[in-house]
Amino acid sequence: MKKETILYILSFFAVVIAVTGAISYTGTNENLENFHQVEIEEGDSLWSIAEQFHENANITKQDFVKWVQDKNKIHSSVIKPGDLVFVPVEKEQLYQFEQIASE
Repeated sequence: MKKETILYILSFFAVVIAVTGAISYTGTNENLENFHQVEIEEGDSLWSIAEQFHENANITKQDFVKWVQDKNKIHSSVIKPGDLVFVPVEKEQLYQFEQIASE
């Protein structure tokens, strides 16, 4: 084979690997539809929400706040009333917990 042909083949595979990597990186975004969503009210903070829900998530408050910041793309601890944030509690789990509590 000619040197140019080998170079084209290697270039092709390099591009394929780069595109595959980019697609897999962007495709790892977790589906948040299964998680409970909280509407932020006046006086709420990520820590107060963690206090309210962290036991349902079976994680520490620190891990809870980090999860909420990461998944909701929150880059500070400032949240505003009316904001909607996902919390690491599955909707089904929270629903089951509320049914048991009401019995």
